[in-house]
Amino acid sequence: MSAEHWDSLYSHPNHVFGYKPNDYLKEHARMLKPGSRVLCLGDGEGRNGVWLAERGHDVVSLDVSRVGLDKAEALAAEKGVSIETWHVDLADWVEHPDPERPWDAVVAIFVHLPPPLRRRVAEVATRQSRPGATLILEAYTPAQLALGTGGPKNPELLMTRSDVQADWQGWHLEVRLVERRIFEGMGHQGLSSVVQALGQRLG
Repeated sequence: MSAEHWDSLYSHPNHVFGYKPNDYLKEHARMLKPGSRVLCLGDGEGRNGVWLAERGHDVVSLDVSRVGLDKAEALAAEKGVSIETWHVDLADWVEHPDPERPWDAVVAIFVHLPPPLRRRVAEVATRQSRPGATLILEAYTPAQLALGTGGPKNPELLMTRSDVQADWQGWHLEVRLVERRIFEGMGHQGLSSVVQALGQRLG
């Protein structure tokens, strides 16, 4: 979906996906070492990145929507923390030079991409992560289409357990399929089918 789509969605006065962090991220953030350099992919309005910054992490929130990132920066200011925002399409980001500092953690919460780009993003994020880095990922599965409680309507953008395992080469992964009730803003409401992954970078 285009930047214009996301800018239009995020122009709502409230945070479309809520102000609180994702449940799965909140549950596993204890795996991050203090002061981690964290890349939050597709962080939108910043609910996850800002929450991590509140816990002392050095956060980069990356998103295609300038409107979303403006709201992320405002939320950070309201909470008395700072995050670094990168306004970039992931299709362009994968062609950028690697950062000087490797990532201590990569967070991908409901980042739904066409499969070739999804695999390329995982490859680049893996290359840029230090050995021992943490991956925290949650995404909707194809079974979500029947539930209709959030997520893409295009089945190609949904993820299976084998997709996650194939994408994130070079990580020790714990991957599970779960049905859980999600109440995260207006955009995610109700019983949902998700794939969840917790990873540690090998090397």
